[in-house]
Amino acid sequence: FAVMLAIGTTILLYFKAELRGIAQRLERRDLISMLQFAVVTFIVLPLLPDRVFGPYEALNPRKVWIMVVLISGVSLAGYIALRLGGREYGAILLGLFGGLVSSTATTLAYSRYGRANSQLWNLSVTVIVIANLVVLLRLTVLTAAVSPKLLVAMATVLGCGLLPRLVAVAVWMRARTDEPALTIPEVRNPTELPTALTFGAVYAVVLLLTAWLNDTAGSSGVYAVAVISGLTDVDAVTLSSLRLHEIGSLSAAQTVTSVSIAVLANMSFKLGLILVAGGRGLFVRCLPMMLLVAAGLGGGLLFFS
Repeated sequence: FAVMLAIGTTILLYFKAELRGIAQRLERRDLISMLQFAVVTFIVLPLLPDRVFGPYEALNPRKVWIMVVLISGVSLAGYIALRLGGREYGAILLGLFGGLVSSTATTLAYSRYGRANSQLWNLSVTVIVIANLVVLLRLTVLTAAVSPKLLVAMATVLGCGLLPRLVAVAVWMRARTDEPALTIPEVRNPTELPTALTFGAVYAVVLLLTAWLNDTAGSSGVYAVAVISGLTDVDAVTLSSLRLHEIGSLSAAQTVTSVSIAVLANMSFKLGLILVAGGRGLFVRCLPMMLLVAAGLGGGLLFFS
């Protein structure tokens, strides 16, 4: 331990100048975000009991909070990256980082951005589409962390939705011209305790609803929960489905299908958001790429089944 500590200290001292530069670019709220993540991870998590409660033995407080830590960590990484480099590195990284933090907030921000100036439609479409592509990559990473044995199946289906859209984005980017300086979308700190508690509560409710409806209504009940929950939060229904698959309550086919349905529901919600906040012109430009994902996911489900 002493050797590890000495080496770690030496590394930090060697990169002192670089670390100071990063610290100077971070604002007070960014440092608070990191401290809040430390509270969520290293103070709250160890205090929670590691045993099951409730009907169907679906709720384990520590495992529920581990999901909160997982989502908060992924979102915090995107949040800090967005704060550090989003403005300098353009639409691609803004879409990537925005998708990691909140694809919904990014979609709303750039829908409004495009509505304010029709000359910025291309930029807005680029950021929105890339942010929503990141959702598929994010779900794949969550699957690898929560249910590795389901990774191949999930990656196959989500990849079928991802690849056609990547091609479309590449073609779109080639036709895109230079545009004015970008604005960083306003996103909430993903590690605030109220935000973490809200996600934990939503995840627990979805977990219970999915287990109950699977027992009483079979796969149709699971898919109904996926549609309703997926409209606003695809992470919660994905993690709950993966958790139920791990304890044997959902089959692999049910899990992959429910996640795909949640993605499609979430995409439909985003299209409505674009139409309302961005107007018909921006909606028409985003629609073909969203439909590519729907077609790809449908094909992936057929291939998987």
